[in-house]
This record gives sequence, C-alpha cells and structure tokens, in this order.
Amino acid sequence: MPRRVPVVLVAGQLGAGKSTLVNHLLRRADGVRIGVVVNDFGAIGIDAMLVAGQASAVTSLADGCLCCTTDANGLAALLAELTAPAARLDLVVVEASGLAEPRELVRLLLDAVAGEARHAAYGGLVVVVDAVRAGEPDPAVRLADLVVLNQVDRVDDPAPLLASLRATAPGPVLPVVRGALDPALLVDPPARRGPTRSGQLSFDALLREDADHTAVGHAHAAWESVAVDRDAPLDPARFAAFLEAGPAGVFRAKGVVRFPGAAPFVVQTVGTAIRVRPAPRSVDVAGARLVFLGAGFDAAALHAALDACAADPAMSEPSLLPVLRYEESDRVDAV
Repeated sequence: MPRRVPVVLVAGQLGAGKSTLVNHLLRRADGVRIGVVVNDFGAIGIDAMLVAGQASAVTSLADGCLCCTTDANGLAALLAELTAPAARLDLVVVEASGLAEPRELVRLLLDAVAGEARHAAYGGLVVVVDAVRAGEPDPAVRLADLVVLNQVDRVDDPAPLLASLRATAPGPVLPVVRGALDPALLVDPPARRGPTRSGQLSFDALLREDADHTAVGHAHAAWESVAVDRDAPLDPARFAAFLEAGPAGVFRAKGVVRFPGAAPFVVQTVGTAIRVRPAPRSVDVAGARLVFLGAGFDAAALHAALDACAADPAMSEPSLLPVLRYEESDRVDAV
C-alpha cells in the first residue's frame, strides 16, 4: 500500500495553547510515532519525548532524535526527510509561531506535498483559540480545517463562543481543556509488526500516567465519529459534490466507495482536501463504507446526504471524472 504521512499545521495567536496541544499529542501518542517541527522550523523527530515548545529546547531519548533548523524555504526538504519511510513516523505536526501567517504556511505545505515531500499528505490546518481571550479575533479561524477552543473550563459558559466560532470557521470547532486533542482525530493508530516489549514502563507510558492524574474531565469526549455503510453503488458526480461541499462539522473522512461499473476506490478527506486512489484487490464493497470524524455534526443529515448520492440503478457506467480528478499520483513507494 502507498504510504503517506499526514502533516498537520498547528497555528494560533501567541499564548493560545499551541505548545500545550502538541505536548498533549505526544503524551497520548499510544504508539503513534510523531515528528514535530517547532516554531522557527526547528525539526525534532519524536517517538516518545516531551517538546518544550521552542526549537532550542530539545529533549532526546532512547534512539536519539533528528534535530536541525531551517527556514521556510527549506520546509519541503525537511518534510521530505521526516516523512520518508526510513524515518518511520506516522504523523508530523508543524507548530507555527504565533506571529506566522497561516495562509502562507498552508501554501508552503501544499507546495511541499505536491513536490519534494512525496511521502507527505496534507493533514489540515488546526487553529488553537484561547477561550479566555476569544474576544480577540484570529483571522486564521476563517481558514481552519479544525478549530480547537482551548481552556473552556476557564469561562463560565463556552456556548456563545462555540456558536460564534462555528458561524465563522469552515470546519468543525472542538472545545478542549489544556490542549487535550486526541491524536486519533488526526491519524489512524498504526498496526505495528513484531513482538511487543513488556516490563519497565516507557517514558511515553509515564507521561500518559501523569496526564491521567492531572487532566480535567474526560479529555476526548468532545469529538465524534459516524460510520456509514451502504450496499448500493454511489453516483460519482453526486459523491464528489458531497465531498467538495465539506460536510458540516466533519474534519476527516475515510473509507472505501464503489461506483457503477468500476472497482472500489479508497477515499480520504481533510476539510475540503480530497484524496482518492484505487482500493487494493483484497478490498471489496458493494456500495460504500465510510467513517466521518469531527465535532458538532448532524449524524442524521450526514446519512441523508449519503443516501442522496446513490447511483441511479439504470446508470451502467457513469463518468468517473468528478472523482478521478482527486486521484493520487502513483509515485509513492510501497513500504
């Protein structure tokens, strides 16, 4: 199977809680190997370590770390190295400076994914907003694939803030405490091969244990997932339009879809970024099996929208062009 590593850009104003969010991802990695590019694009390759939030403050463990610095022009080369099969990373998080311009960083990231970083995939723009200072508008919210409203425990009623952000942001808005974003919302947990080690607790496990004692409330209760299973093929034009519209409240979608007269396709989305590729021969579905992840979406409306994508039974082989325009290049090495 082609291997692509999602690269997620984390942005937000100074003090919004970006580093806290990244630290939480690392504490809750649960076997996900994470690479982090911090602030001035100082790169840190991470299996289980705590990032201090600045490129000059690096903690190295066990197998060492990949550490270098570069500027924005070197981002493509850096991501190519971090997402290469030899790095064995499952996710790369780019923590932008609070002074950075998210629109420009997204452009750089998309250029890198389309060019030198051939094993990378766009993982979305995550914008962190501090609930205490939410009255200070962040223009990046209008670009976000996912907005994380941090520190909701420090305001009396976060509902008006959530409503305001959801009226502005194109993607879902997720309320959290202390940057507690579940890594499973960003990347699927890996299936590791070989025996697992037992015995002494790893540093990663100790961090998670400490987090269990200090977390406020249930950290991962706010995001949702909905599974959709259809027995009939979908109309490619209707389904493409559904994905392009960006289902309300959905951050990621993944699954396998069949169209009339065609073999199944694997479909993955982040926001309105769509990736399609032929499914492996071992995978077969009669219609569609999809999972949607996000926050604040209407499950019934989502099911109804997929029902509306059903193909006309009289349609034998409709044009696949609306879907194939999003087909991935086959230049990614199988690993």
